Amino acid sequence: MLGLVPGLGAIYNGEYNKALIHIVVFAAIIVGLSSDIGGGADVALAFVLAGFIFYMAIDAMRTVKARNAGEVVQDPLESWSKTRPVGPLILIAVGALFLLNNFGFFDYFRVRQIFWPLVLIGVGALMLRNRVGGQK
Repeated sequence: MLGLVPGLGAIYNGEYNKALIHIVVFAAIIVGLSSDIGGGADVALAFVLAGFIFYMAIDAMRTVKARNAGEVVQDPLESWSKTRPVGPLILIAVGALFLLNNFGFFDYFRVRQIFWPLVLIGVGALMLRNRVGGQK
């Protein structure tokens, strides 16, 4: 049941990096739904949101079952992020973007249209690289 709440199932399983990714992807989908894209994209995003919620729950359940069976389950991003300050860098970057918006250097709404798709593409590329590289 905790897996139905974005990131909470992963946090329960001790996979904090995965929880952060789940929350970012969920927020990006919600931002996409609230931006009134139109042209059928709203319906597609609604299906993606529903599918993502079920994916989080199934992934959390699969991880718990593997742990109960005695298998060692590793967070796929843990080895990558242990040596890099990913969280602080993300916070600094987002804070800098908001600060620059206050000074009028760029339009926040324009960044919103570019930033979240780039975040999703980056996370997807990272996950694909880990999967193709043999890490699960």
